[in-house]
Amino acid sequence: MINNIPAVILCGAVLGTLSGWGSRLALKKVLNSSDKVFYLVFTSGFFIRFALLLGGICMLRHQKVILMISFAVSFILVQMAFEAFPLKHNGIKRNS
Repeated sequence: MINNIPAVILCGAVLGTLSGWGSRLALKKVLNSSDKVFYLVFTSGFFIRFALLLGGICMLRHQKVILMISFAVSFILVQMAFEAFPLKHNGIKRNS
């Protein structure tokens, strides 16, 4: 098992990158769909990301608490980077 902080942070960042990127692609694909489909994908993505976070923490359950916290923080922060920039619904069109 992983037992040092840099490796745990790297694993959290990689898993967060894959999760955030996948979620962003899924949302981008259904952006022009009906609200029902969009919110279904959004909610499913939330639960999948939450399950990945819990799964990663469960894999580290026999390690020190600082390793679990480092993994969770890096996972969440990297995921938030994908959500920081909004998806564009109509390209460069503006509401003016």
